[in-house]
Amino acid sequence: MTKAPARFTTTCRQCGFDLPPGTETCPGCGLVVKAEEPELSPWEQWSKEGKTKKLQWIATVLAFWVSAGVMAVIYFIRTEVDLILASITLGMMILGLWLKTRYQLHQRAEPERSREDVGTD
Repeated sequence: MTKAPARFTTTCRQCGFDLPPGTETCPGCGLVVKAEEPELSPWEQWSKEGKTKKLQWIATVLAFWVSAGVMAVIYFIRTEVDLILASITLGMMILGLWLKTRYQLHQRAEPERSREDVGTD
């Protein structure tokens, strides 16, 4: 009997060495490899990415409102606009719009749910 060749399922993030299944450290560079996560269905992967994009967008919106509030308080104290704070607030607004657009485009690309995915969410 001939032995079946080992199947390499992943590569090392650091050196690119092909890692056999069950490897805990990379033979090429010694990097400790985390246990593989179970394979996600396309819908589960889409859902996970959507939650990440939504969280990034919400954090940016909060940062925008905080910077706008700080800018307003400073304006009322000194009666002049702080250009650095104004640029930060404008940057947060632009970043928020960009992230919202990315999130909306992601929502439009929802994959078909399989029977296994129906009960999850």
